[in-house]
Amino acid sequence: MAVLYFGGERLSDQIHYLLASSSGGDLAPVPQPRSSAGPNSAPADLAEMPALVTTDGTTPESWPELSPADLLAQSTGLGDRALKDTAFDQPPWRRFARPFAAAEGKPLLGFLMTGLGIDRAATAAAIAGLPPEVSLSFSPEAKDLGQWIAAARAFGHEALVDLPLQSKDRRALGAAGILIGLNAGEAARRLQAIADAAPAVFGFASDGGDALLLDDGTTAILAAEIARLGLAFIDASGEPMSQILPAARESGLAAARSTVTLDARPSRTAITERLAAATEVAQEEGRALAVAKVSPLTITLLADWLRRTDEQSPVPAPASALLQR
Repeated sequence: MAVLYFGGERLSDQIHYLLASSSGGDLAPVPQPRSSAGPNSAPADLAEMPALVTTDGTTPESWPELSPADLLAQSTGLGDRALKDTAFDQPPWRRFARPFAAAEGKPLLGFLMTGLGIDRAATAAAIAGLPPEVSLSFSPEAKDLGQWIAAARAFGHEALVDLPLQSKDRRALGAAGILIGLNAGEAARRLQAIADAAPAVFGFASDGGDALLLDDGTTAILAAEIARLGLAFIDASGEPMSQILPAARESGLAAARSTVTLDARPSRTAITERLAAATEVAQEEGRALAVAKVSPLTITLLADWLRRTDEQSPVPAPASALLQR
């Protein structure tokens, strides 16, 4: 398990992970993280923050609940890490994606974390604590959505926005949710509303959808309307029979499907096993895309795994590098 520290000359580029173990596999004692700042307190200084993520018995409630404005204020020390918009005449799925190039023949392992923006402390930890190759997707219900996206891009992460889709578990979707049988006009209106609230994203990431993406007609409408917006789509549903890639080819949509859901069983052992499975898929097939919901556990385990990568490991890649067109 990882402990993430902020400090050094280049802030997030100098995040350190301290690993220690006892016979029970827990971390050795580490400094207590700073608690959340009150409404009249000065913004937390990331350069002075002792430990953002720990597993020494400290609860997530003690993580600093930084605002996106706090992160943006601190991002000025990151040099050229912030993402720059590319040529204005490019569609958003190209314009706002993270530039990426890997050595020819190297397997790629993309990472996408979803559901950000609701839990402020976990969102700040993901933005400032994870390497920029990890793509971040924000809930359309997040307060200050546009600022969170700007903060993510300032720390080098490409951003997406979650798209609530009808699922087998019948979860509530909210007013912007996409349902089976929705006509093209209403689907377009809902997609446009979410896109308008989420500037500088390169695409949508599905929130659910293991039911809807089995329906040929609704999937075709969804793909066509997202393509019309110039955005990409990442199917994070994990549904093996999803129809999104055939629909994407028909409509010209840039799309990708997740290969491994890291937190299908949200435990340390299970997520570690899924990271190993994602690595194996990437090495065998040349590419893989791993997805997870944001949580303290997924953040710390993913940070630790990425710290341990070496020249023999698949190359960590942003989700946009796995898009098919």
